[in-house]
Amino acid sequence: MRRRTASRVVQMVLSVGMIALAVAALYISVLVFQRQEALTQIFRYNIAYSASQGMNELLRFRQRLTAMLVEPPQASRQDVELRYQILMSRLSLFEQGEFINFVSVVPENRETVDQLASAVQQIGTFIGEIDRPENAQIALDLTAPLESKMVALASKANEYGATAQAKDQGELLRLHWLFSALALSLVITGFVFIAMLRWQHRLQISVQQRLKATNEDLLRTSAELSESAQAARRANDELITQNLLFNTALNNMSHGLCMFDAQGRLIVSNQKMESIYGLTQEQLRLGTSLHQLIGDMVEAGASGEDEAEQVAQLQSRLIEQNRSDTLTQELRDGRTILISHQPMRGGGWVATYEDITERHKAQAQVAYMARHDTLTDLPNRLMMREQLEEILASSNERGLSTAVMCVDLDNFKSINDTLGHPVGDALLRAVAGRIRNTVRETDAVARLGGDEFVVVQGNVEKPEQASSLAKRLIDALDDPYIIEGHQVLTGASVGIAVADPDHEAADDLLMQADVALYQAKGDGRGVFRFYEEGMNKRLQRRRALEAELRSANLDEQFHLVFQPIIGLGTNKVTTFEALLRWTHPVHGPVSPDEFIGIAEDTGAIVQLGEWVLRQVCMEMKSLPDDISIAANLSPMQFKRDDIVETVARVLVETDTPANRLELEITETLLLEDNRKLHADLRRLRQLGTRISLDDFGTGYSSLSYLQKFAFDKVKIDRLFIKEITKSADQAAIVQTIVNLAFTLGMTTVVEGVEMEEQLRIIRAMGCDEAQGNLFSKPILARDIPGFLDEHKRRRYAA
Repeated sequence: MRRRTASRVVQMVLSVGMIALAVAALYISVLVFQRQEALTQIFRYNIAYSASQGMNELLRFRQRLTAMLVEPPQASRQDVELRYQILMSRLSLFEQGEFINFVSVVPENRETVDQLASAVQQIGTFIGEIDRPENAQIALDLTAPLESKMVALASKANEYGATAQAKDQGELLRLHWLFSALALSLVITGFVFIAMLRWQHRLQISVQQRLKATNEDLLRTSAELSESAQAARRANDELITQNLLFNTALNNMSHGLCMFDAQGRLIVSNQKMESIYGLTQEQLRLGTSLHQLIGDMVEAGASGEDEAEQVAQLQSRLIEQNRSDTLTQELRDGRTILISHQPMRGGGWVATYEDITERHKAQAQVAYMARHDTLTDLPNRLMMREQLEEILASSNERGLSTAVMCVDLDNFKSINDTLGHPVGDALLRAVAGRIRNTVRETDAVARLGGDEFVVVQGNVEKPEQASSLAKRLIDALDDPYIIEGHQVLTGASVGIAVADPDHEAADDLLMQADVALYQAKGDGRGVFRFYEEGMNKRLQRRRALEAELRSANLDEQFHLVFQPIIGLGTNKVTTFEALLRWTHPVHGPVSPDEFIGIAEDTGAIVQLGEWVLRQVCMEMKSLPDDISIAANLSPMQFKRDDIVETVARVLVETDTPANRLELEITETLLLEDNRKLHADLRRLRQLGTRISLDDFGTGYSSLSYLQKFAFDKVKIDRLFIKEITKSADQAAIVQTIVNLAFTLGMTTVVEGVEMEEQLRIIRAMGCDEAQGNLFSKPILARDIPGFLDEHKRRRYAA
């Protein structure tokens, strides 16, 4: 009976052992799955990237708004709307996924996101009219407080991501510990099974000796032994299977793993450890010490001796202090390895090795992109502001000055419009390269957006150093560019602000340099100007006139004056040229030289131009049928697609004969020698209007224009007859133009005739018509009948 009881106990213990092994196998599978989940959890969300992108899009949106406010505007309403839509999409990501948890952790984060959402929502109410300066300024004011807060949010997102990563790594180490404990349990279970088998073997011998007396007991005992042997074999097979599962899981980990006992000897490692450091199985044999393993890493060439020694010292300190921590190791081939150290109960420790090279590079790239311009790779506004502060501080310590230069390309928008944005982008990259090659290594260069660059020159002893650099920049950027088979010509204007030691703040310097740039562009472009007191007042006046020009009542504040054009053959008035005048209710009369340029830069010239056409056609009804009226067309009107339709509509609505309307264009329009311009001029001629080339001989004049375009009149600029009584060169130029125009069947009109001697010379040259103060200054419409009567009386008297 006792022998049966003992046998049953053995069977029961073996059965329980088999069940335990099955449960252990299932738990190993679950544990492997949990390890994989913990590993993927680390990479599941990238909150820092979302926050950084949100910050970048806010800065880009503000850059477009700022570019729209400068003169001329460097960004269109479509650019701003596109940046606004991208910013809204970034904001929607802030309300999804793990980012909600990040925002909810700190009230300041929630407040920043809510303020951004509120600002975006408010801007959305007028985004369709964002090209209005007041709307753009409101948008800038709404988003100004958010710039620093979004930078802080991105910084906190990085900290939050690092904390979440550390937490996930801790969970991963806990799973490693459980995994290792299970492995040790399986080993102990194996020893227990061996002991049980030896006990079973002794029982078998005892049963054989005691049951020799009877065959029945022998047969019964033999059967029991047979069953026990089969159970033992099954248990052994199960143990082998569990070992295979453990080895498979261990060697398929994405991290390298080493486990050391209390004496510092290696007891477990995996294949990933071999591949990370280029070690062999022999070098990772059981019983190897930590110092021997580090020496093998150096010998394999994975790590330098100094770096390996440093890591060894840090890890030895962790072993002595019996605490967990993470270490970073830079390998010779550029890889970055994250070592996680976790002590075990009872002595020993587990270390995991993760290759975080790509993650490290991605984080570095995000940080780099947040501070650099993606197109030119120059520092952006954020980094430029930091560099300016550093250069100011360094120069102030030496008692020297700092110069800030705003560099803006001339005619960049025309290049973009005619050759396309890819060529424009390539031009900006080429310009950035030339600026880098022109300045010193200690100087800072940045791109603020559009075609505007900033150069900060430190340690300036005298202003001549700044002017010298500005000249070199203008000369360097003025040379032709060859881009995608096109020869691109552009130039640059430079505004300079020089800070005395301890007297100017960074923001004030940037503002002053921008004001000086505006003055340089107004003085003819391709020049540089230093900031002077009073420039800001002129800029404020221009901005005030811009706003008032948009809201002005055209019928109340604007009027036309008319200057006669006299036919030299008949001495009769052939045409009146209409000239626009503005009488402001507060500022009084505003010079056309001042407000016409503002109207063209802001686009208000389109509305003004149509108003002038309508007034001209209405005044024409009071004139004799043989007298025409000439109206000027701006290049901005041709950039719209409806100039021909506008002229045709006005002619129909005012019932005006088209042959009595002359349309004057300037030579600057002919720079954009394209098919659309040819087509528009032909269609205007087909309406019946006549086309005049105004101010011929100035700026970009070329005799080839007279062959390319079929003009009815060519108006010779006043500059060519100012000294015609004394200058044979001027006389020769005028005679050449007159002869060429006569050959091409065009009428010539000489502007600016003020003396009888000038009139005598141009009449002798064969000029057809003349215009100037010698005949009459510009007069109001109500004075035209009196002028015509007086001119007729004098003509008959002559």
